[in-house]
Amino acid sequence: MDEHKFSNEEIAGVYRAIAERRDMRHFIDKKIAPNTLEKLLKAAHQAGSVGLMQPWRFIRISDLKLRHAIHQLVEQERQVTAKALGERQDDFMKLKVEGILECAELLIVALPDKREQHIFGRRTLPEMDIASTACAIQNIWLAA
Repeated sequence: MDEHKFSNEEIAGVYRAIAERRDMRHFIDKKIAPNTLEKLLKAAHQAGSVGLMQPWRFIRISDLKLRHAIHQLVEQERQVTAKALGERQDDFMKLKVEGILECAELLIVALPDKREQHIFGRRTLPEMDIASTACAIQNIWLAA
């Protein structure tokens, strides 16, 4: 038996997690247990990553003043984006960014520019760091 073969139930569970991935609009106001946060970050670090570059950096924001400053920046960008959408502006403005203030944990995902040029794939496929980071974020969403 192949040690890497998943059972039908395990495979179904993966597809279920993908299909039922949810977009959070309401958040719990209690802190996330440290072991839960660790599991989520571990899931992110297990994401597919070209050349094992793992270009992402996670920054945990716990300072309330900083959260408010980030919220203001995101709200400003939301306004600019809405104006650029023309006739879709009203629908876009229904989307709120209050989760930045309401969520139990706020993680910023950063992708530093000019990073680790020696890593395989960085010079030849520069867009793969964005794809790899997207995979890490998706893993967090699925694990959550």
